[in-house]
Amino acid sequence: MATAPRALVASTASQRASLAEQKTCVKYARYADLTRAHRAPYFEVSCRPITVKAEDDMEMLSDLVTWGEEFTAFFEPGLYRCARCGAGIYSSEDKWKGPCVWPSFRKAAAEGEGGGAEAAAFVDVANYNKYACRVSEVYCAHCDLFIGHRFEDGAAKGDDHPDARWRH
Repeated sequence: MATAPRALVASTASQRASLAEQKTCVKYARYADLTRAHRAPYFEVSCRPITVKAEDDMEMLSDLVTWGEEFTAFFEPGLYRCARCGAGIYSSEDKWKGPCVWPSFRKAAAEGEGGGAEAAAFVDVANYNKYACRVSEVYCAHCDLFIGHRFEDGAAKGDDHPDARWRH
C-alpha cells in the first residue's frame, strides 16, 4: 500500500470545500447550530484526504457534542455505525480499552453476513504526529466520512488479544 504525505493544507477541491476552510465567522456561525440531532456542520468539515485544519475542527466539534467521548466505556454488544450514512463500521466484539479518549477497535467490521469487504477505507499517511508505527486515515467505505486514524501499535499500547495489531 502506498503512503501519502499528510495533508497539511487544503489543495484539492474537496479540501477547499470543507467548512473548516471557511472564514472563522462563517464556520463558527455554522458550528453553533451543531447538536447530536443536527450534525450537518460536522459532516461539512470532512474531506479526503483530511487536512490538519479539518481534523482539528472535527475533533473539537465531536468534543462539544459528546462532552467527552461517551462510547469509550460503552461495551454493550452491537455495531458502531457511521454518523452520516448509518453503515456499520465497527463491531463491539473488536473493541478494547485503548490508551486514548476515543474508543479503540482491532479492526473494521466486514460488510454483509458472510464477511467480505471492510466497512472502512484506509489511506496510509506519512509523518503523522511523529508516530514511529504505520498510521492510516480511516473513512466510511460508503459515504467517505472521515472516521479517524488507525495505528499499527495495538499490542504495544495494551491490547492483549492474540490478534492484537491495529488500534483504530
